[in-house]
Amino acid sequence: MLIQFSVENYLSIKDKIVLSMLAGKDSEHSEYLISDTNKNYLKSAVIYGANASGKSNVLNAFWFMVNYVLTSHNQQLHKSIDRSPFKFDKITPVQPSSFEVIFTVKGVRYAYGFSVTDKEVVEEYLYYYPNGRPALIFERTNTKLFRFMIDIDEQTTLKERTSANKLYLSVASNWSYSKVIPVFEWFASCRIVTKNSVADAYGLEAEQLKDDTYRSVIASMLRIADFGIHSLLIREAEPLLALQKGNGHYNNIDAVHIIQDENGNAVSYALPMSEESDGTNSYFRLIGVIKKALDQGTLLVADEIDAHLHPLLTKHLVSLFNSAEYNANGAQLIFTSHNTNLLDLELLRRDQIWFTEKDEQTSSTDLFSLYDFSVRKDAKIENGYLIGRYGAIPLIKGGKL
Repeated sequence: MLIQFSVENYLSIKDKIVLSMLAGKDSEHSEYLISDTNKNYLKSAVIYGANASGKSNVLNAFWFMVNYVLTSHNQQLHKSIDRSPFKFDKITPVQPSSFEVIFTVKGVRYAYGFSVTDKEVVEEYLYYYPNGRPALIFERTNTKLFRFMIDIDEQTTLKERTSANKLYLSVASNWSYSKVIPVFEWFASCRIVTKNSVADAYGLEAEQLKDDTYRSVIASMLRIADFGIHSLLIREAEPLLALQKGNGHYNNIDAVHIIQDENGNAVSYALPMSEESDGTNSYFRLIGVIKKALDQGTLLVADEIDAHLHPLLTKHLVSLFNSAEYNANGAQLIFTSHNTNLLDLELLRRDQIWFTEKDEQTSSTDLFSLYDFSVRKDAKIENGYLIGRYGAIPLIKGGKL
């Protein structure tokens, strides 16, 4: 479970911003919360903002952190680190980019962070709270200086295998050091879906469609969404789940529609998924990833999850994560959106709604929550947002075209 993510000096983010999943003191919609050690955490959060305000960059920063943890042990010696610092400043391009997450695994809280330049990891640390009190697993400063409080001999050996451009966490996990495995596995469990990677995410889950039970569940989710699809078929004669290049569709999956003929008889017709609408395919690609997150109680991060979806379908997806019935395992959803229909205190709590805004002077991104505003329980949040009450909207200037 994610508690908090923070980032500094990455893409449009100059100064440190913090996205917190710790619930505020609002008493509304308690079913939208995960209770853990006398504290409550959010099941979902949405980020709004004008185009180019940096809302996608918040998720991109999280993607960078996850990806570097999972892959840096393979980094070639002296190879540069592919980070993107804030560039509208003379100093920030040579300063480190910093990332930190606080999360829990099986009831144990962890705090992990690192800072990197283009060439090296300058800082890295991992704390955990096995008995409610902080304990250091490792600390790294000035790239090569390490401090260990446990398993000193083993960790000393592992640090010698950690070059300047690699994360110690990644290296130690690769050598199966037990104290860091839960942390590495938490990063590996996070699913991050961008606008350009929806088909990739789908591809990772689509193999399961060969299973009749799984395919039936997915078809049920499509029926609930009212796409007119009754069931799904796999055409076994063709190479199973061969992805057609360029369009993101699989060429051997059919959607079965039940249609009444002129005599009132039910007749089934199979239509290739490649011929279904963009909205149907967008939803179809996402639901496998969403089902997996709900089943396993993991974190799903999605940029513009509502692309090509009807607003009511987006509401339905969010309601699955907020639900006590469908989300019994504590899965979390963080996503960006332009769909202002979600700005409804009947659907989301104040602390679940976040905004990004770009500073006119520095062009840097700020991140803040609706919880920071004094908002009445019956307030029309959507109207207030569109008239600029909370900021984070485009300022359309006059002038000749």
